[in-house]
Amino acid sequence: MLDFLFKYFRQVPGFWFILLCIVCLVVGLVLLIKGADFFVSSASTLAKKLGVSSLVIGLTVVSIGTSLPEASVSISSAIKGSSGLSLGNVVGSNIFNILVVLGCSCIFAPIIVDKGLKKRDLPILIGTGVLLLIFTLCFNKTNSYDILRFEAIILLVLFIGYIILCILTTKKDEEEETEEKPKMKAWLCIIIIIVSGFAIACGGEFVTFGAQELALKMGADDVLVGLTIVAVGTSLPELVTSIMAAKKKENAIAVGNAVGSSIFNILFILGAAATISPYVGVNPDVITDIIIMIVIFVLTTVLVIFCKNGIGKAVGISFLLLYAAYLTFIILRQYCF
Repeated sequence: MLDFLFKYFRQVPGFWFILLCIVCLVVGLVLLIKGADFFVSSASTLAKKLGVSSLVIGLTVVSIGTSLPEASVSISSAIKGSSGLSLGNVVGSNIFNILVVLGCSCIFAPIIVDKGLKKRDLPILIGTGVLLLIFTLCFNKTNSYDILRFEAIILLVLFIGYIILCILTTKKDEEEETEEKPKMKAWLCIIIIIVSGFAIACGGEFVTFGAQELALKMGADDVLVGLTIVAVGTSLPELVTSIMAAKKKENAIAVGNAVGSSIFNILFILGAAATISPYVGVNPDVITDIIIMIVIFVLTTVLVIFCKNGIGKAVGISFLLLYAAYLTFIILRQYCF
């Protein structure tokens, strides 16, 4: 969409081009984060005006909305053929969601997970990670690892099934709500949704361009950039939302945001990216990252089950230290091994 602009950017010489790439990254991340913020609030307001339950909105609109930055970057990268950035963004964002987003939330207040999340979402979280690993190792089109289009379609079908499951299990225990309808006009909500959606799309283009060009200049591959800079930047909405929820003692929102976004990242974002592209190539190094991601999912589930009094500050600090160790590992892997 912005290729005509990037064509002129590439003509900028030397140091100024690097500076321009950094500016593109910053501008892109701002567009992604603020665009997602306005998209979620406007979509939620519109849904409430239409009489949709706020609980259902939280499980669908808000969770998907906070993952829009990842979606924009991954799908844009897949269209441009940068599959390493696309997959790296999803895996890196998921690791960040659990270790940093959930870790920071635990530091502010002990998090006690409700039974519904334990029985439904955490097993699904582990299952999606295992399924992603199976898809990368099996049915490969070439001698290398990849995710094929039919596998991506399966992910999208499972995503739809997950949304339906969330709505059905929520409605089962749902009580009648008597919320006052928002005062914002429906037409204004629609305009904001359209504008913020456009901002998210442009933000994804800017981040993809800046990250790819910086990776080439620094001698890093797009997998490392996707796992670090882009993953952290696009996960900022989840981080801010969960920390604020934890400070307000809204435990379900804090942990549900991290877990739900991770599920959406694999099923919807990667599924959409690999459906648009004929297939998504997988760097062999990312197999290790996927295994690390699954181990983190399992570790989190075990902690949630056995820590009856909630996972608190000690676990949160441990998670942050684990993320620092992970960053050190992938950087050393890129430059030393």
